[in-house]
Amino acid sequence: MTQLSLENIPTAKKEAAKKKKLLLIIQKKRIQLQEAVIKTETLRVSLEMAKQEYMVKVGSLFLKDNHLDLEIIRYKNILKLMEEGRTYDQAVEELADTFYAQQIEIEREQRKIKEEEQIMLKREEHASDENSGDIKKLWKKLIARFHPDLVQDVDEKKKRDTVMKQINRAYQEGDFDQLFKIDKDNMAHFETSIDNLEDILLMIMNDIEKQKEEYRELKGSEWFDWMERIERAKKKAINIFADTERMLLDDIVVKYDILNALKAQIRERDNTASLL
Repeated sequence: MTQLSLENIPTAKKEAAKKKKLLLIIQKKRIQLQEAVIKTETLRVSLEMAKQEYMVKVGSLFLKDNHLDLEIIRYKNILKLMEEGRTYDQAVEELADTFYAQQIEIEREQRKIKEEEQIMLKREEHASDENSGDIKKLWKKLIARFHPDLVQDVDEKKKRDTVMKQINRAYQEGDFDQLFKIDKDNMAHFETSIDNLEDILLMIMNDIEKQKEEYRELKGSEWFDWMERIERAKKKAINIFADTERMLLDDIVVKYDILNALKAQIRERDNTASLL
């Protein structure tokens, strides 16, 4: 019995040394993954904020412009049906389902823009807070603690995803106090351990590559270009959206004239349409 134990000592030492080496490599790779996640998440949220600004400044005008296009088509179809003998009410009823889906989509986009506008307003309100300069530092700290891409366990990912959404919302609103509260209220969950350290290492290395790929995709998106243009314009105190706003407003005025002319023709054909 004693002889067998002595024979096993070299193997046990080798296994322990291998595990120690793997653990050190895993620790280094986890740090690399953490850095990659912070880098990718920072860019992703920065692009979201650029998109918010774009949608609030000119997105609502694009939406109004598209809505007028839809209304012009609808009233042209109503007028066509009335020319074929329908009353105004009959024409409206006949076309009700045709434009329902488009109208629902426009209303959904309007609600989304309103929500983004509220986020921007809150960000502007918190811009002068005494802790506003520290908010990005705290935000990155929370990314390093709670980002779902830092773990492999499915249930843990879901928990972290919920917390991460709260973190990003608070950061986008510039709310340092809310971020601080999230930091205190949420205890970091530890990922379930996996016996096979080599599997852990492989998963972490794959996750690092995924983060690098996501970062490349974000950097190649149209919103990356917009983010850079917005940042350059702000440094020069230029309203980058001014020309687009002017063009859309001019277009909207023209379309209102077309729409009003169509309504006038409909009223001439049917007195019941006088409320148009």
